[in-house]
Amino acid sequence: MGMELKIISPKEDGFIKSIEFNHAELKAGLQESLKKYEGLVYTDDTVQDAKKDRATLNKFKQALNAKRLEIKRLCLAPYDSFEARIKELTGLVDKPMLAIDGQVKGYEERKRSEKQGAIESYWNSVETNVRTLVDIKRVFNPRWLNVTFSMINVEKEITDVFSKVESELTVIEELKTEFEDQVVRVYLQEFSIATALAENTKLVDQKKKREEYAKAQQAKAEAAAAKAQEQRAATRPVEEAPQQPVEQPVPAQIKAEVEPKDDPIKQIDFRVWVTTDQSAKLRNFLITTGIRYGHVEDKQAA
Repeated sequence: MGMELKIISPKEDGFIKSIEFNHAELKAGLQESLKKYEGLVYTDDTVQDAKKDRATLNKFKQALNAKRLEIKRLCLAPYDSFEARIKELTGLVDKPMLAIDGQVKGYEERKRSEKQGAIESYWNSVETNVRTLVDIKRVFNPRWLNVTFSMINVEKEITDVFSKVESELTVIEELKTEFEDQVVRVYLQEFSIATALAENTKLVDQKKKREEYAKAQQAKAEAAAAKAQEQRAATRPVEEAPQQPVEQPVPAQIKAEVEPKDDPIKQIDFRVWVTTDQSAKLRNFLITTGIRYGHVEDKQAA
């Protein structure tokens, strides 16, 4: 633009190089005056003296800071004026810059939109069975739209995505798992084969635990039923035997064992003294072994 900012006043050698004051004198005087406070210990009786000493030191400190701020304002006064005028000039420059920026951004957005369309077109042109399972938004890389990132590199990364998904879905299919639908669904959420395999393991373990629980419950129910049946059998009174001997039904297999053809049936009369529980057990024993039994008349009563 052929314009240059030139400092007219002060000249380069006219700027304040240093602010001089009686630093050495004040420092020496302070060091001498402050010696009396070194190691000074106040007691309960001299606490008021401590407060006075602190007030004296604080007053001197405030005086030093007040002078510092005064000199700072004096030094910054010309700079503040200079800064305001420079900002006025930069404001004039900003106006056309903003207009240019708008056009540049519009151009860049248009090119990005065109590249977005080219990327989607290539995505839809790739021959693969998994494209229907993968939404381009899930794997889209923002750097694909950068001017410095060529379409050749974009196409390679898209091809790699499809290849990876095809390969890892094949791994899941070869598991032959009954939970394939759930595992594939988890895989398509993050495209992580490790996460998918972990999900399959979890589902298999859960099914195994459910089956073990069901078996345990069934065994528990069967044991309870058997115990209840034993208790009923143990407490059932011996049924009144018929007046005439009645042959008890005997399974064919047991009958064949207890009645061999060469061993004739013998009749034995005897009397037993039993409790109700023993009577039930005796009756079950006779039935189980296939021994016929019947009522015997009490001759003494006759």
